[in-house]
Amino acid sequence: MGRRLALTTLLAAALVVTSHAQKTSFSGAWTIDQAATDAANTPTKTAGGRLTTMPTGFPMTITHTADSFAIERRAGDTGARVTTTYKLDGIEREVRTSQGTAKAKAWWDGDKIVIETVGAGSVTTTVTYAIDKGGVLWVETKSPQGTTKRAFRK
Repeated sequence: MGRRLALTTLLAAALVVTSHAQKTSFSGAWTIDQAATDAANTPTKTAGGRLTTMPTGFPMTITHTADSFAIERRAGDTGARVTTTYKLDGIEREVRTSQGTAKAKAWWDGDKIVIETVGAGSVTTTVTYAIDKGGVLWVETKSPQGTTKRAFRK
């Protein structure tokens, strides 16, 4: 009985260690899910009183390795592709963004990736990337203007 309990305990511990070691992979080409995005956000009113939905957002490609997180997307109206790469070690570095350069740091928070960016005027934006059980990538952006959530699918 003692050996069986010891073996069961050992196997349970191995499963816990394995589950923590396996991180979510965010790699892939992602396209906005407008219906899910609209449902996750409170519509705002324009000056004329009309309700508006969230902007559609651009498709993006994420390349995720053990120590880095790279996002390639179209830059505004120019259509130029810009890739921003973050090291997942929580150390602040200068990164290239579609608006120029900024200071940013990225890290794992459980099964999510958090990126904190300080841009022009020392404005801090925090973006959290998480994939739900249905395979939807949720990108939550917190800035001085408020919080938005966008849903993406492969």
